[in-house]
Amino acid sequence: MHEQREGDTDKRISELSILPQINTVVYLMLENRSLDNVLGWLYADDDPKNIYPPGPDAPPYDGLVKGAHRLPLKPHFWSDVEYHKIKKGVGGGGTTVPNLDPYEEYADVLNQLFGDAENIVSEPPPDGTHAAMQGFLQDFDADDDTWDETLQITRTYTSAELPILYGLAKQYAVSDRWYCSMPTQTNPNRAFSLCGTSLGRLVNGGFIHDAIERYHTKTIWNALATQNVSMGIYFHEVWYDNQCFTQYTFPYMNQVNTPGSTLLEIAQIDDDYCGFYARAQAGTLPAFTYIEPKWGYGVSFDTCVQGNDYHPPTDVRPGEKLLYDIYTALRSNEKAWEHTLLIVTFDEHGGTYDHHSPPWGATNPNDPESRKSPFNFHLFGVRVPTLLISPYVWPSTVFRAPAEKPPYDHTSTLATLLRWKGIDPARAGLYDRVAVAPTFEGVLSSTIVNPGVDLPAPAHSDAVNKDSNRILEGIPAAVKRYIALKAKSQDHMSRLAEDYRRHRGA
Repeated sequence: MHEQREGDTDKRISELSILPQINTVVYLMLENRSLDNVLGWLYADDDPKNIYPPGPDAPPYDGLVKGAHRLPLKPHFWSDVEYHKIKKGVGGGGTTVPNLDPYEEYADVLNQLFGDAENIVSEPPPDGTHAAMQGFLQDFDADDDTWDETLQITRTYTSAELPILYGLAKQYAVSDRWYCSMPTQTNPNRAFSLCGTSLGRLVNGGFIHDAIERYHTKTIWNALATQNVSMGIYFHEVWYDNQCFTQYTFPYMNQVNTPGSTLLEIAQIDDDYCGFYARAQAGTLPAFTYIEPKWGYGVSFDTCVQGNDYHPPTDVRPGEKLLYDIYTALRSNEKAWEHTLLIVTFDEHGGTYDHHSPPWGATNPNDPESRKSPFNFHLFGVRVPTLLISPYVWPSTVFRAPAEKPPYDHTSTLATLLRWKGIDPARAGLYDRVAVAPTFEGVLSSTIVNPGVDLPAPAHSDAVNKDSNRILEGIPAAVKRYIALKAKSQDHMSRLAEDYRRHRGA
C-alpha cells in the first residue's frame, strides 16, 4: 500500500486551495425572500458593468421588467371573469409586504412552480418539466383574505424600501442564477447549506411547524476542523435547550471542540468581549465566521415576532439595519477588511414570487435517507439573492456558474469554503451534491479593485412590533415561533405566553 507522505499532502492542499487573498469569510444567511421580491428592480434602469463568467453572449441581469411579468388569478367569488392578468407591482407601499406569511412547504412550492389558476399541484412532475411559475397567487390566496392581501404576493421592493440590500448588490456582486437547494422551506435548505444534505427531509420537522428538530450528520465546521481552521458562530438569541438554532439543529458541530482545543467559538453577536462586532472592530474574527440572525415569524404582521432576518410578514427594516451594521463593522478595521469576503444569501424564497424557472439536473446527495425519499432531489429550489462583498469584487458585477458546470446553489458555498482551505469537496464527507458544486472564486480579483462605499444609515426601526416582542420577552425563540404561528390575536398571544411561563415556572 502506498503511504502518503506529509509533503504529498501539502502539495495536494496547495493544488486545491483557492482565494489566497482572503483570510476571513463571513457568512450571513437571511430568510425567505426570492430574488424578484427584494432585488428584482436592481438593474431596471441600467446594466451591470461586469458579468461573470464574461463573454459576448452573456445576458444582462435577469430581473424584472415593468409590465412584462404577469400572473393569472384564481377564479373567485368577487369576479365574473374566469381569468385575470395583473402587472407585477413596483414596490409594496411599505416595508411589511406581504403582511401575511406565504406558504413555503414542499407541496406549496411545487404548486407555486407548476400550478396555475385552475390546477393545484402537490406532487413533482417528471424530470425536465418546465416550471411556468404561475401558481403563486392561487397558492397564496385564502377565502377569508381581502383582495388587497391576496395581491400582496405580486408586490416587490425597490431601492427606496431596501437601500442597504440594493446598495451592496450594486456596489459589489450579486447572482441572478443562485438557487436554494430544494423546493421547500427553511430547515431542509439550511441543512443543505451546512451539511450538503437534508437527510431526505422535505419539510421542517417538529411539532406543528415549530421546526424544533435535529440533523445528525457532519457539518462544514467538522470538515474545516480537519485543517484546524478557526471558526465562530455569532447569534442573537437562544433557540432551544440553551443553544442557538444552528448549534442545536446541527449537533455534530459540538464534536469540533476537544479538551484543550477550542476551534469553534459560539457567542452572542453583541458580546462586549467575544461577540461579532467586538471581534470585527478589533480585527480578530475567526477565519470562518457564521452569523445567525434574530428570527422573525408569524402568520400575520399583527401577531408576528419581529426579527432582523427579512422573514415575511415582519418588517424588513431591522434586516436592513443588521446588514448595515455587519458591513460597517467589517469595514471599520481597514487592515482586516482588505482580506475579508462577506457572503450574504437567503435560505429559501419563502413563497414570495419569482418569475424565473428553477432548473432540473441537481445531484441527489446520495446519503441513505435521500436515496429513500419520494423526492429525487433533481429539482433546484427558487432563486434567492446571493451577494459577494469584498474589496476584491469589481463594482456592479452579476455572476453565474460557468455554462459547463451545474448552477449555483447553497452547496456552492460549502465547496468554495472547502477548497479555500485545501479540502477536496469530494472527500469532505458532505455528500455528492457538494462534490460537484461549482465554486465562485473567479468572481474575485487577485488584487484589490473596490474601494467600497459608505452606505446611508438605515431608517430607525426599534419600535417595530414592540408589543409582540414585549409579550414574548424571555421565552426561547423556538417557543416564540410556536406561539406566533398559533396566536390569532395579541390577547391570544399573551394567554399562550402566560401558559408557557406558568407551566415552566418562569
